[in-house]
Amino acid sequence: MVGHYHLNVTSVQEHKKFWVDTLGGTAFQFGPEKVDVIRFPGVFLFLRKQQPTGPTRGTTLDHIGFAVPDVPKLTAKVVANGYGLTVGREPGPGQTASPPTAGNYGKFSYLVGPDGVKVELVTNDSKGAPPIVHHHVHFVNRQFVAMQQWYMKAFDATLPPGQTDFFIGADLPGVGYMLNFFSWLPDQALVGTSGRAIDHIGFEVRNLPAFLQRLDAKGIQLKEPYRQVPELGNIGTAALTDPWGTSIELTEGLREVR
Repeated sequence: MVGHYHLNVTSVQEHKKFWVDTLGGTAFQFGPEKVDVIRFPGVFLFLRKQQPTGPTRGTTLDHIGFAVPDVPKLTAKVVANGYGLTVGREPGPGQTASPPTAGNYGKFSYLVGPDGVKVELVTNDSKGAPPIVHHHVHFVNRQFVAMQQWYMKAFDATLPPGQTDFFIGADLPGVGYMLNFFSWLPDQALVGTSGRAIDHIGFEVRNLPAFLQRLDAKGIQLKEPYRQVPELGNIGTAALTDPWGTSIELTEGLREVR
């Protein structure tokens, strides 16, 4: 499953105002180094005080998706708290119109938080739905189908129904809907995520050593080998980068953090 995101932030307090005071996450500190973390149902956001090299726009990871019962109500709160709105695929440099994928904002909306972090809110109309829960991660790329196929190969994901000529998804085993891929044709080339506002995405894996062996058998190489982190409760971790520059961390044990 997608277990965490790692953010580079200019101000931890400004991000807490957005993620906690506005969107309803819970702040806590993790480990002896007291790393600042925001918890949402289903995902952690790790905040590292470091000037990001740019916003999420322009990278291969376009936005984080959350599901909420009342999108217009929370969107109004976001605007009242001083944050901006955007669209699914923003217009490129020198363009005034975005591609026609913004859709019905009663069902979903796009927000811009501190440091240009982009968030999508989608409607959770399940009975008794929680105030907010992690929903999906959205990648963009010219080669969006090839990107989706790489993630299916790497994470044993499956193809869900509903793909179009500009969108395709991937369902994670035992989890289902979580990975989205959009066609993106900007004038400027997209860049990887390392150093940007959303630095990397973290996948939580059961039996991580065995999973890494399967990656090796598929010809997918690691950027950082497996290790355990004693100061963080012996959480297992490894890292890799997808072919388009998206930084990925693999963990085992992070889901047990409370």
